Amino acid sequence: MTFTAEKTVGELHAALKAWPALAADDSVARATRLLRARNTPVLLVSDGYQFVGMVHEGDLLARAASAASPKELARTTRVSEVMRPIAVTLWAQQPLSEAARRLAAADVPAAPVAGSDGRYLGLLFRRDVLAALSGEPMPPPMSGIATPFGVYLSTGSLRAGPRNLALAATGGMLAALGELANAGMGPLYRAAHQFVPERVAEAIAYAAPFVFFLLLLRLSPISGLHAAEHMVVHAIEEGEDLTLEKVRPMDRVHPRCGTNLFALVLLVTFGGLYVLAPYEQADRATGGLASLTFIVVVLLTWRWLGYALQRFITTKRPSDRQLAGAIRVGEELLAQIAEHPEARSGALKRIWNGALPRVLAGFLVVWGAVWAVEWLISRR
Repeated sequence: MTFTAEKTVGELHAALKAWPALAADDSVARATRLLRARNTPVLLVSDGYQFVGMVHEGDLLARAASAASPKELARTTRVSEVMRPIAVTLWAQQPLSEAARRLAAADVPAAPVAGSDGRYLGLLFRRDVLAALSGEPMPPPMSGIATPFGVYLSTGSLRAGPRNLALAATGGMLAALGELANAGMGPLYRAAHQFVPERVAEAIAYAAPFVFFLLLLRLSPISGLHAAEHMVVHAIEEGEDLTLEKVRPMDRVHPRCGTNLFALVLLVTFGGLYVLAPYEQADRATGGLASLTFIVVVLLTWRWLGYALQRFITTKRPSDRQLAGAIRVGEELLAQIAEHPEARSGALKRIWNGALPRVLAGFLVVWGAVWAVEWLISRR
């Protein structure tokens, strides 16, 4: 079912912005900061438990343009001096067509929405009403994964791309690559131990499998598909058409990529074992200072390292064929969102649709099989 004029305002609950209101005695400087931070042209104003007006960024800009000292004006002027009366209040039971007419007649970018009990539900923007009436709902945040069988995308409630066995096979492939990378740890340690101190040899042997694993990923087609996944998600989030021409310029790096988490784990485990541990064996003061310094360094660098790994290791420029496959999956997911714009799922289904359980299952099967073979060989 798609959006129609008969749908109600309340059915757009995912689009409502339930931000805390400004207080009437707040400064214009605070209002300016919040307008920018929330990326909104208007803010509600309250006096106690009652909404009394709205602040519009256009009004503040006009005052700043004519002021001798805009900075001083922002600090000394109260919100109550610049707010407008609330022109429109919408109700959750109202049809979208009526809400659109009222917003257009009042010429305001947003209006507060109240439930049937009078409780404030949030601000509804006219752009969201327009998108709903046009059948172009805002896609919810989505996650994805690159597999040897193509790109997988999910909103938690909806999913598109490779199915269960393909996701499990992806986990199995990662386990196989990991075992391949680990195979040289023992010989490498013995070779390094002949030339460097034991602790340095241990660090080299520990880090080498990670480096080898990342290089194997880089050389495989997965890195191109990984980039295609990110680029399609960027295009969807920016509202672009899913065409090769529009998707090609998109960034290969995404802030929600699991590579960032991998970078954090890498810093914590490697740094904790081979950098922090020697200091912790010293006196308490030295160990405490080293621990604090280590935490600060990790917090400042883990995301940067994750972005660097994405840029140079876990993604590479995808081929047009890889991009086209990712675009087809993106279009499939958008079609499902248009058909079920308010789809909601329980926590367990959202976790399942997030792909991790199936990838982890495939990983454990292969890892367990390798471990069993090694155990049988050792028993002989």
